[in-house]
Amino acid sequence: MARVSFAGVKRVAIAVGWAVLFIAIGVGITIGISELVPGWGGQEWFVARTGVYEVIGFGFSTWLVGRVLKKYSWTELGWNRPAVTPWLKGLALGAVMAAAAIGLAVVLDGARVHFTGDWSLWPRVALPLSIGLICAALGEEFGFRGFPLRRLSDGFGVVPAMLLLAILFGLGHAKNPSATVFSSINVALAAVWLSFAFFSAGGMQLAWGAHFGWNAGLAILFDAPVSGYTFHVPVVEYTPGTHPWVDGGAFGPEGGVVSTVALLAGAVWLLTRPSAFSGQPAALSDSVSPSPEGSGGQGVRTA
Repeated sequence: MARVSFAGVKRVAIAVGWAVLFIAIGVGITIGISELVPGWGGQEWFVARTGVYEVIGFGFSTWLVGRVLKKYSWTELGWNRPAVTPWLKGLALGAVMAAAAIGLAVVLDGARVHFTGDWSLWPRVALPLSIGLICAALGEEFGFRGFPLRRLSDGFGVVPAMLLLAILFGLGHAKNPSATVFSSINVALAAVWLSFAFFSAGGMQLAWGAHFGWNAGLAILFDAPVSGYTFHVPVVEYTPGTHPWVDGGAFGPEGGVVSTVALLAGAVWLLTRPSAFSGQPAALSDSVSPSPEGSGGQGVRTA
């Protein structure tokens, strides 16, 4: 029994070590690039600039740690085929869920969506913001799904890995403007929803598209705050209602129960698809089984 316990601890420690290495390289490159080329494009391109830094940092870390060192295939890292269709499906799913959250905010808490009709400045704001949200979504999918989710799932199971990274994802947004405990819980719930997308046949493309669709649906379609940040998109104005616990208040819908409902609905929809968890790792086991005499536990992938 002691031997089995040690094997389990070793497997978890190795998986966490790989994840820490991946994150250290990704964060280091992201910060390094931001110091080398700060401020290009001005304030209008801030979101795009930050997103590009993250994509380069965590994309390189995915290649180096995931492909070169760990020898995962691109398919094991979630990059399945076809590539475009799952991304578009994810985009549609995320946008519909964002619209549902806004609709619930209007119905349940009196939030208002006002169309101004001012299209003159819309391209100037929407173009860099769209590029930024696309890159930001990909950067976060690299950093919180992708290699970390795959490696941790191989190490100690899908559900524990999903929950661990969801908690970290929520904590990573806990310092955002107007953040609350409720908003952090919802952001963690969003990470679980995106993990379901990652482990489906759509893989990273579905998760990336859904992530972008959700953020763009809130920010570009309705000018609602996204995780505490407002972008002042022309043409439409969003005003929250009187109860922040319902519609999120200044944090945006992600801080209220309207997003909880939308995210749960999206998660259930993904779980009920025939492709649910078709992309899960082969080496999954919630417990370590005693290995045959002399096998040394070689049946469990540890590094």
